[in-house]
Amino acid sequence: MNMKLLLPEWVREEMFEAYLADWDDAEISPAAADLKGRDYKTWLADTVRMRTVVPAHLVPATLLFLVDDAETKILGGIDIRHRLNDSLLAFGGHIGYGIVPSERGKGYAKAQLRLALPVAKLLGVSRALITCDDGNTPSARTIEAVGGVLEDKRAENGRLVRRYWVDIPQETLETERLILRQWTMDDADDMFAYAKSPKVGPAAGWKPHESRAESAEILRGWLQSPEVWAVEEKASGRVIGSIGLHRDDLRSNPRARTIGYVLREESWGRGYMTEVVRRMMQFGFESLCLDLISVEHFEFNDRSRRVIEKCGFRYEGTLRRASSIFDGSVHDALVYSMLREEYFAAKRAE
Repeated sequence: MNMKLLLPEWVREEMFEAYLADWDDAEISPAAADLKGRDYKTWLADTVRMRTVVPAHLVPATLLFLVDDAETKILGGIDIRHRLNDSLLAFGGHIGYGIVPSERGKGYAKAQLRLALPVAKLLGVSRALITCDDGNTPSARTIEAVGGVLEDKRAENGRLVRRYWVDIPQETLETERLILRQWTMDDADDMFAYAKSPKVGPAAGWKPHESRAESAEILRGWLQSPEVWAVEEKASGRVIGSIGLHRDDLRSNPRARTIGYVLREESWGRGYMTEVVRRMMQFGFESLCLDLISVEHFEFNDRSRRVIEKCGFRYEGTLRRASSIFDGSVHDALVYSMLREEYFAAKRAE
């Protein structure tokens, strides 16, 4: 069965009611999915608020539901805490999850946890602590299946808790002709080969690289960032550009991201960047549960404009004299965006 994660506000209320009924008198897991005496609207408002506005004794958290691809049933829930306090570090961890009783034993817990890890990375969790009771063998196996490494066991209120750490790698994405992957220092030569061109960097607002050492220094910074992917050409095995999915400085919505990209001059005119941007849009909307993806270009960059238009972004407006670039010149920035619902409407129409 194909499955996906949805935020609570994207799930129909009747689906949520059926989810609660499935638990009957059992304790709902994760606890964030429990109404706890609240009506549905109050619970939903509280759940959305928990992502950004929390009491001092709590931490921000994002609740997601695992649903079938047709969105007919909630199969489970998973709560991602954006950071740890002392209690969570000792026992609770970054992630709490559960599968409804009627759907257990089908491997859904493992699928849910795997789907949630890229979202956790987006929220700033590059290494996740996940815990379970010592006697909960199925949960321990689920955590171990996604790479969990047992650090220790700790006693809490008469029970023993297993504490696992899971390193969350940057997702590797593929298209027909390209691989989007994490950078390595071995890519410095390929980066310099395209970044030294006087036509590549200036189109994106940065100066051409003057040496391999300069490329290597920039690359070292990118190795620490989960936001920038190397674009590797399958046929040659060479890195021919990059694409980033960054925080959108024009919006305070935490589920908004902006795309930036460059491609070596020799690869222009082959449709590569349209292919890459569409794959990143798919990852952003389908895997990361983003609300909006934006992109912009300078007024002189017609190549970028054509990529953006082919990918279906809507023009929002022009930020006049918005950006001062490396040579001191000031340029307008043309801004485009796509909403989640626009992306899925276009996908259904294909």
